[in-house]
Amino acid sequence: MNDRSAGPPRAFAYAWVIVASCAVMIGVTYGLNYSFSVFFKPLADYFSWSRETVSLVYSVALLFRGAVSIGTGWLADRYGARAVMLGCGVLMGAGFLLSSRVTQLWQFFLTYGVIEAIGLSGTFGVGTAIVSRWFDERRGLALGIVASGSGVGTLFLVPASERLVAAMDWSQAFVVVGIIAGVAMVAAAALLREPPEPPAVAGLETPPPRAMEATVREALHDRRMPLIGLAFLFFFFGIQIVMVHLVAHATDVGIDPLVAATFISVIGAASIAARLAIGVGAEKAGLYNSLLFTRAFLLLSFVLLLFTRSAWSFYAFAVVFSIPYGGEITQVPLVMGRFFGTRAMATLMGFSLLLITLGGALGPWAAGAIYDATGSYDGAFIAGAAAAAVSLGLVLLLKRQEHRNPATDERILL
Repeated sequence: MNDRSAGPPRAFAYAWVIVASCAVMIGVTYGLNYSFSVFFKPLADYFSWSRETVSLVYSVALLFRGAVSIGTGWLADRYGARAVMLGCGVLMGAGFLLSSRVTQLWQFFLTYGVIEAIGLSGTFGVGTAIVSRWFDERRGLALGIVASGSGVGTLFLVPASERLVAAMDWSQAFVVVGIIAGVAMVAAAALLREPPEPPAVAGLETPPPRAMEATVREALHDRRMPLIGLAFLFFFFGIQIVMVHLVAHATDVGIDPLVAATFISVIGAASIAARLAIGVGAEKAGLYNSLLFTRAFLLLSFVLLLFTRSAWSFYAFAVVFSIPYGGEITQVPLVMGRFFGTRAMATLMGFSLLLITLGGALGPWAAGAIYDATGSYDGAFIAGAAAAAVSLGLVLLLKRQEHRNPATDERILL
């Protein structure tokens, strides 16, 4: 296979503009998403909310974001990515601006849990789908570069948000972050366009096999889909526990808040290399091995976190955790593209994101509830380790599933 843009040189160059644009959007989205960790304690202290309550706001936003992503994916498949992502960029900025004015919990659920969530809903599914359509042969590399944007966003936006909160307060920081993020998203979305059709070769007909260009209905009825969805659900259950509660846990054991924010930054920085390596490595070592590798390291991360107390050990943990965190974005679109093609990929990514965010929503909420009940995060970290083990087991079951291409009767395995 060749890149679909490999025909006209101008189109080939624009394929990498698409990659850069989507990397910026994912960087903004994930940087904002994980900046919630530095707003966590200021919000709890200002409104006298419990940690379970603050976690619930984040979890509701994450779950609503996953549900809405089905609609944004369908709209992008039908009407194009640019219009959808322009709208998401506007709502993203508006969500933060409105959140800066809240005075009651229900208002924060509306502005952050609904409006902001809609703004964040399109980036992952729509962005990875349009990049997958522009690339065939080097899809893993392209998706790895796009996924590394989340690491860059986490690296810069999380500590920047912490400095804004320290210099101003949480509400003014929301205003600044909302304006910058909204403008960046709209500018990046304006560059999106659909790929050109691959040039026809006279006398050669190579239609993609039906199994590799599935409709939404065909994909959702595939017996591998539940295993894929549940494997990522339990995986993200653990990932989000760390990304939401790590800063709070570190400050609980005596780490300075600014230093604690840098742990998230280290995760983001180290994950840049992890995302690129996993994107390329999945094509060379096999997607199945890549999935097992990240889940094993997630399990190891939670074991380490149970014994992590000093600053240097938190930094060591951050490097280890960056491996499973780094694999999350790259692996989902690679699995979807490998099994079901790109015909309805944005919509399918939306369905996948719904299950993923369900796990991601339950993880932080459960961790907050466990902390409120026990005064410790140890139980939450044990739950995260158990979820990682379940996800690993589901990948092993997925490997055993056999699927046949109806056009060629060829066995298709992960």
